[in-house]
Amino acid sequence: MFRSFSIALLLSFTVPAFAQQPTRPGFDPDKWNFMIATGPFIAPQYEGATNYRVLPLPFIRASKGNYSIQTEGPGLTANIINDPNFNAGPSIEFRGERDDDVNNTILKQFETINSSIEAGGFVSYKVPTGPKGAGITFKVKAMFDIGNAHNGYTINNSISYNKMIAPKVRGGLSIGSTFGDKNFNNTYFGVNAFNAAQSGFNQYQAGSGFKDISATLNLAYSIDKNWGLIGLFGYKKLIGAAIDSPIIKNLGTRDQFLGGLAVSYRF
Repeated sequence: MFRSFSIALLLSFTVPAFAQQPTRPGFDPDKWNFMIATGPFIAPQYEGATNYRVLPLPFIRASKGNYSIQTEGPGLTANIINDPNFNAGPSIEFRGERDDDVNNTILKQFETINSSIEAGGFVSYKVPTGPKGAGITFKVKAMFDIGNAHNGYTINNSISYNKMIAPKVRGGLSIGSTFGDKNFNNTYFGVNAFNAAQSGFNQYQAGSGFKDISATLNLAYSIDKNWGLIGLFGYKKLIGAAIDSPIIKNLGTRDQFLGGLAVSYRF
């Protein structure tokens, strides 16, 4: 199914918004602090899809000092570095299968791409630019298939800026791009002999390279010391190996939009 993939795609946009909420009154960084958030979000059914679906997106984060662990779609990421600006840690994610559950009559006939577990980690560094946590954050995250679905890896690079724009409102802008190796890109964008026979498309062998660029705007508003609202809008453009893929050229689109509104609770 594509549900878990859609959530993973959406979380690549939403996690910065969740993590950059205004500091609540009474916040004690030396104690455990928790945040949960959920709300309706809209995302493509799969990468390159023209069909969208509404998802009830959950998010959970626990932090103490500079340490944290949080959900990122169908997975977990932890920061294990006790530094206010430099963060790094492990990540594990579930990537859903691509099967006949997809809402496309031709793609339903393609060979199933099995679900998988991916493991890796991230490194980020924040350059403070002003008071109240404002700054520019550089982040790199690499994930490797350990479940024998695509036997490849992806590397996501992003730059984000966030600052307080009102006493209870924090805004943020993030831009990024994702590199996929040959195995990953060919699994999701390639067309083998069987799929070509089923669809009438030419065979296509996708190579390694950057597969997308993206930008996200987000706003976080603190209603009170516990409750908050988070809104965001994201855009992703498929590039590189995805451009020439018959799957994208004939069945999908390079333009991907995401958006939503979440209610958060911190304690």
